Amino acid sequence: PLPAGNSIFFGWVLNAAGRPGVEIMLTPSYLKALFSYNRWANRRALVDARRLSPEQYTRDQGHSWGSIRDVLVHMMGAEWIWLERCQGRSPSALPDGSGFPDVDALEERWQAVHRDLVNHVQAQTDDSLQEVISYTTTGGRRFSLPRWQILVHVANHSTHHRGELAAMFALLDVPHQEEDWYYYFLKDSGQIK
Repeated sequence: PLPAGNSIFFGWVLNAAGRPGVEIMLTPSYLKALFSYNRWANRRALVDARRLSPEQYTRDQGHSWGSIRDVLVHMMGAEWIWLERCQGRSPSALPDGSGFPDVDALEERWQAVHRDLVNHVQAQTDDSLQEVISYTTTGGRRFSLPRWQILVHVANHSTHHRGELAAMFALLDVPHQEEDWYYYFLKDSGQIK
């Protein structure tokens, strides 16, 4: 069984190839906190994006997905596609950035994705987090992972792209907000405004 509370369990195990690896198991309450932080940090990125002109929002800067809009759409789309996979569906494509001409359009869709993702996370139990999810990628490859690994990936994926966004905002000389998890905890506890 998984540990109770907001804990994470680390243990050394042999993986399927017989090599030493680390087994990590998360509790539902830890994932709820992680996704609360993830939404808070993503909202801050949207606030920063509102400071941009339409040209800045869609300018290709040569980063992973090109423009700030396309990075944000990719982040939202990744949350959506992984949720779909957790529910037994494997969409063949991510949403296209051109369908989100401004921050309002993106935020409207992302709010719905976030609501559904949070509902999914809140419904999880220790047992359901261990359930193996099989899915097909947009490139047609078939894989399987435990649900908890998929959910941790979703939050980690957003963190990666928020780091890219910070660089992109800096290149445009647009200030961006602090998004570290410790900062979220300080704000959430009322220690800072």
